[in-house]
Amino acid sequence: MSSLVPDGWSWHKLKDSLNSRPKSKLLSGESDPRGYYDFYVCSKKILKSFHNEHSSPSILLSTGGEAAVHLANEHYSFSTDVWATVFKGQVCNDYVFRLLEKNIKTINYLGFQGSGIRHLDKYFIEKLEFPIPPLPEQKKIASILTSVDEVIENTQKQIDKLQDLKKATMNELLTKGIGHTEFKDSELGRIPKSWEVKSLSEISELSRGKFSHRPRNDPAFYDGRYPFLQTGDIPIDNLEITSFSQSLNEKGLQVSRLFPEGTLILTIAATVGEVGYLTFDSCFPDSLVGISTNQALVRQYFMLFCLRYRKQELILEASESAQKNLNLDILNPFQVVVPTLDEQRAIESILVSIQNQIDEKNNKLSQTQFLKKSLMQDLLTGKVRVTMT
Repeated sequence: MSSLVPDGWSWHKLKDSLNSRPKSKLLSGESDPRGYYDFYVCSKKILKSFHNEHSSPSILLSTGGEAAVHLANEHYSFSTDVWATVFKGQVCNDYVFRLLEKNIKTINYLGFQGSGIRHLDKYFIEKLEFPIPPLPEQKKIASILTSVDEVIENTQKQIDKLQDLKKATMNELLTKGIGHTEFKDSELGRIPKSWEVKSLSEISELSRGKFSHRPRNDPAFYDGRYPFLQTGDIPIDNLEITSFSQSLNEKGLQVSRLFPEGTLILTIAATVGEVGYLTFDSCFPDSLVGISTNQALVRQYFMLFCLRYRKQELILEASESAQKNLNLDILNPFQVVVPTLDEQRAIESILVSIQNQIDEKNNKLSQTQFLKKSLMQDLLTGKVRVTMT
């Protein structure tokens, strides 16, 4: 350990200012989503409960499973498997919380022991030593990071609201359409009278990927110029597929098939029902299916939204074996609604607009999270000093 510290800072062992709160008697099962108060257990998530046992700040550490640290301020409780600590003297809680948050991966790797469910070695926390600035500088640094956290939290709330809006809008538009007053019974329930119900095979061509060679990194097949997708490349939320895992060479292409840009790609093994729009020509394995719709009947983006809306039905259709999977015998007869092309285009426009807002907020969230990481590295090491006023 280097003895060099920024001007005015000094080395400090956590045990010199650490105080433990009495152990809680509440079990993690005491949580209740209807509760009014934050309830902390061995998890990165914060639960709710009706218990309101503490009103002064604490740093709460998970003692089992994997490392997690929270800063609780008022009106909260915690379970018996949480270590509640308070730091006093010339070290403030908010600053120590940021130090522990910054080093959470190290704590998880070195501070937890055991071959089954790992448990926190409290002595590991106590002997941690950090360079600490004077108390006013600690509070200023903690305040800056708290402000960034507030932006992250508010952005996430906006994303959650937009996701709820998208879900409700999909439910409305993909079952009732736009401006319809007459409805009929169909194999898929009540739908607008002018809509049709057709199987996927009637309105599109479905083809499984043909490349299943293993191992994946065999140099005889890879490191070429043909993009090769894996199941994990299919986006969960974004509409378009913009990246790929590896690339095939000419030999690999001989045992595969090149699918064109604009194809919908559907996952049918392991992870079932994820679908994305391909933005480049690509190959992929037989765990993925390419869907090309008859553009005179169905628009690709409309079909993408239909399949995402029906994801749970696709999962239920998957056969139960060692792992869930779909096949063309299940997908070809799978039925979907088919409005007029003009209405499909209008529905697409509304849903894409909401998705674009979600993408914008997700980009802001990623940028703010990156900013926080950079600030923690700079401010908590003294690389960048805050201005004291």
